[in-house]
Amino acid sequence: MQPLVIKSTAKTVMAWLLFSTVLLVGIAAYLYTRNWEPRALLALFVLPLGIDSWVAWRLVQLQNRRMILSGDLLRFEEGFLRRTQRTLMLAKIEDVRVEQSLGQRLLGVGHLTVLATGDSTPLRLDNIDNARGVADRILNAAQAARKP
Repeated sequence: MQPLVIKSTAKTVMAWLLFSTVLLVGIAAYLYTRNWEPRALLALFVLPLGIDSWVAWRLVQLQNRRMILSGDLLRFEEGFLRRTQRTLMLAKIEDVRVEQSLGQRLLGVGHLTVLATGDSTPLRLDNIDNARGVADRILNAAQAARKP
């Protein structure tokens, strides 16, 4: 079986980037029609820059977290400078939960949470494409791993 690599999508981050761009254009158009006066309103440009900074940080976070479903193991890796790796036996997986907000349902993404027997901290990946389908694949693999 080919390993299944599960990574977060950038759809929600890109939606924020689009919002930031629209906000930037709106602020620029507003100030342009007023001949860039009063100068104090130029501080409004901090809003889209703040959003863009948050988007860049979130994108780095999302792209450096993944789950790998391989054989009878589910491996969770995260980190940019410092890498952390957790490995679960599929036979120990109790529950796989998918959470979706309205915006996530519109974009076709969701949060994926995996809970294993004896593990107090669930594994969670945010903004997964086709989260329900991925959850079903993990549960099917876990069920197959429990069969003798």
